[in-house]
Amino acid sequence: MRKKISVIFRSAAALLVLYFAVTGAQEALAYQTDIAGPLLNRTTIALDSVSTLVEYYPSVQPEPTSGTNTIDYTKLIQVANTGYVDEYIRVKLVFSDSDVESKTSFSSDAADYYPVSAYSSHLPEGWVYNSSDGFYYYTAILEAGDWEEYAKNLTYDESDGQYYYKDTDFYTAPIITTPLVRYMKTVFDGPVDMRSYYLYVYEESVPFYFGNDYADAWENYLADYQ
Repeated sequence: MRKKISVIFRSAAALLVLYFAVTGAQEALAYQTDIAGPLLNRTTIALDSVSTLVEYYPSVQPEPTSGTNTIDYTKLIQVANTGYVDEYIRVKLVFSDSDVESKTSFSSDAADYYPVSAYSSHLPEGWVYNSSDGFYYYTAILEAGDWEEYAKNLTYDESDGQYYYKDTDFYTAPIITTPLVRYMKTVFDGPVDMRSYYLYVYEESVPFYFGNDYADAWENYLADYQ
């Protein structure tokens, strides 16, 4: 359950025009000896989206609830913008065992749990689910910000290249999504049925300028670069 896979889609270079000022001029002018008039010299730069998973997962492995075949534990899943351009993100959750998936429920508040198959109808604010591709989409733009400052309060695990919260407190800011999931519960049929499993978490990002909203941006990006 601790293993994750982070996938970042980098866009093909999108060209943004930057104007460099020179003394007494609003635009940089390049003069060529064989042309009488001045030519506008435009310099371009490519900006790509960069994002990362941020999770809380206790170091102590969960134990079955006393007298039951239930395992419940904290599994907080968020995505943060770690780059220099605003972006949209999407997340896919994949169980290593489909039978375990059918026995598992998600919760965003530790009060109400919903089967994985029904969670799409009870998502936290800001999230929508697309059944055609299996991705959870965050509808708001993730703004670029001071990621280094945010990361000071996180733990970075070099073994899996991921950031983790030190406790159950989590950020709410334009640079990071609201949690997609905060708690999980798996109810096995009996002691013999109990077994370990993985929940793989994939996240992808796309620059905001690919569309007017999240759906438009992803549609345009996938049409052009996949």
